[in-house]
Amino acid sequence: MNMSENDLNSSKKCREIKREILRFGVNQLEIQQLIKLLALELEDRDMMLSIVKALEEEKVNLLIPEED
Repeated sequence: MNMSENDLNSSKKCREIKREILRFGVNQLEIQQLIKLLALELEDRDMMLSIVKALEEEKVNLLIPEED
C-alpha cells in the first residue's frame, strides 16, 4: 500500500493526538465517551450511526452530555 506524504502526516497527527489524550489520564469510560463525541462529528452519517450503535449495543453507560 502506497501512502502519500499527506496520508503519512495525517497518521502521525492522529497518533500524536491519541498519545496526548492518553497522557491526560483518561479512563476506559472517558475513552468511550470521547469516541462517541468524535463519531458525532463525522460527516459520514452511516459511519457515525455504526459507531454509536456499537457503543449502545455494549450497553455502555456514558458520561453526562458535553457542556459548552
